[in-house]
Amino acid sequence: MNMMRLVDRARGLWSRPARHPRYALALAGGGIIGGMYEVGALAALEERLGGPCAFDVYVGCSAGSVVAALVASGIPAADIYRVLDQDLDDPLNFRRGTLFAVDAWRRAWSRFGRLVWVLGKHSLRGGMCIPDVLARAERELPAGFFSLASLERFMRVGLASRGHPNAFGELSRTLLVPAVDLDTAERVVFGAGALRDVPISEAVAASSAIPGFFDPYRIGGRDYVDGGVGFCGHADLAAEAGADVVFVVNPLVPTVVTDGLTLGARGVYTILEQAGRIYSQNLLTLGLATLAARFPGTRFFVLQPPRSAAALFGPSMGFEASRAALRFGYASMREWLTAQGAPFLARLLPAPLRV
Repeated sequence: MNMMRLVDRARGLWSRPARHPRYALALAGGGIIGGMYEVGALAALEERLGGPCAFDVYVGCSAGSVVAALVASGIPAADIYRVLDQDLDDPLNFRRGTLFAVDAWRRAWSRFGRLVWVLGKHSLRGGMCIPDVLARAERELPAGFFSLASLERFMRVGLASRGHPNAFGELSRTLLVPAVDLDTAERVVFGAGALRDVPISEAVAASSAIPGFFDPYRIGGRDYVDGGVGFCGHADLAAEAGADVVFVVNPLVPTVVTDGLTLGARGVYTILEQAGRIYSQNLLTLGLATLAARFPGTRFFVLQPPRSAAALFGPSMGFEASRAALRFGYASMREWLTAQGAPFLARLLPAPLRV
């Protein structure tokens, strides 16, 4: 009798269909040029696979949330690449006016004038110690210099232009957009739990709110800032969602000086950019090391540009290098798939990822 049970159990296990591996895409932030790099990379991946690749889980942070939301909705990266590369008159063309509205500079200069006036007023009243002046003036200082209303509109209009919903619950795939609650200092995830009903466009705006640069984005009475604050890539969300393979794209890497001009000689903005890239790179390295121990059954692959990539150097929020970053992302992915990324490609090709 026991032998018959064992035979029946073995027969049941043998006849059970093999579980389809779950694949996830995690796109880190990186400003304008980082998002362009990611579009180029995904377009090259689609080309190699012979069509759009449908990951099971999409995670996008900051600029990566823009790209992740579009491709998770079913818009091929190759289509976005064509619109951007050819500068077509299309709702998906991410131009300067898309992020910075017509009155953006007027508003920014107004905020800057307010900043100077408030600091001057408090310095005259109580001395010239800058930290003390900032502390006394905190309630009168601006929350940021630019608004994310234009980005929210870009996402809303862009999705509608292709007939796609602006709702997480109506997607055929899982889309997760992390941000940080400014008052609780905790990470939140739009597209999951209580935040599943937030429109995708608003979630992307919240995840993109770079502190100091943009105003915090308010949803339901809560203030949210960039999902990259304290995190990079958020690959843990993909692993926790049950992904067997997680592909991480990180556009922000520290720059190595090759032209003899030190970064310190290039001014405060360049120094801040480099510091942010070092911070982001260290977070990713430490995070992936931790995830390898937490999820031994999950395989992580990482694509990021070499540190000498001149095409990605410059203000991350600038547009001048955007097309160069777009094309560089495409070329980088093609090269990566033939070298370090060959094992990743080998996993994708036999799997039913082609649409």
